[in-house]
Amino acid sequence: MPRDSGFTALVAEVRRDVDARLSGLFEAERARALALSPDAHALARSIEALTMRGGKRQRAALVVLGHRLAGGLDDALAHPGAVALELLQTYLLIHDDWMDGDETRRGGPSVHVMLREHFGGDARRGDAFAVLAGDLSCAMAHEALLAADDPARAQRAARELARMTHDVVLGQALDVAGGSSDLARAYDLKTSSYTVRGPLLVGAALGGASEALSRALETLAGPIGVAFQLADDMLGLFGDERTGKPRGGDLREGKRTSVIVAAEALLDAEGRATLARGGGPEATPAAREAALALLADCGAEAVVRGEIAALVESSQARIAALEAPAEARALLSSAARALTERSS
Repeated sequence: MPRDSGFTALVAEVRRDVDARLSGLFEAERARALALSPDAHALARSIEALTMRGGKRQRAALVVLGHRLAGGLDDALAHPGAVALELLQTYLLIHDDWMDGDETRRGGPSVHVMLREHFGGDARRGDAFAVLAGDLSCAMAHEALLAADDPARAQRAARELARMTHDVVLGQALDVAGGSSDLARAYDLKTSSYTVRGPLLVGAALGGASEALSRALETLAGPIGVAFQLADDMLGLFGDERTGKPRGGDLREGKRTSVIVAAEALLDAEGRATLARGGGPEATPAAREAALALLADCGAEAVVRGEIAALVESSQARIAALEAPAEARALLSSAARALTERSS
């Protein structure tokens, strides 16, 4: 039966298979931890709770897609990489929530909150265990990938996973330090690295991709990943609670995103002052709404939407030129649009 050319259909297919593998992996991990101590068991359970609670599995689907682009015919051979990406995402979310002080994730408590509760409200021990939970999830990601059937391909894919992890940690460092004057570079490191480029290259490596194909995928993945982050910036300002991105959330957190940068270039001194009054946790709801209205009216929203469209269109030409199976190229084209035309 021919595969559906839509990326959404691929995500649903991959979710079923990858979730089954994750469930088996966590069952083994819980048994291993329980043999050590109840606290180790709580550590393993917290990782499982976050990983299995939700997540779109888009990164896992991109691993499978990378494998297909390299000519892979059996998706199961890409599943170790897909599992690895989900565990890497869990690691990053655990640490990110702790650093940002976010108490919820995917409709439930963040891992550091779960572990504080396990320790009877002891924040120090709970937070220490949350750091360890992230570390353990990262280790599990590498173990899952290195269990792939072809050792040589697994090693090549593991190098991509390590490079991806290196990039995203440096990108997070820029973010924690207060952002970067070069937003495109920061977005490429923090988001594109593990949202698009890394998953595609891990999958391609598991599929035995040529160096030429890997270089081509790396070139086209960067702009798609940046467009993904720009779309996230839009949701961070103009979303709502139903999307998981509450309206004005990035303003409340004082983030200097692409929309803010675009607005600063368009506004006069009075406008920039209005924008500044609407930012940060101390801003009143009225000041925040005034800033949001200004961001839409001054043209900043339109500027960023135009940048997203331009990045996606530029990627389409590169996708069409790939030396890869036509069906896989169509899926990648679908993925580029699905990742940037998001409502959550």
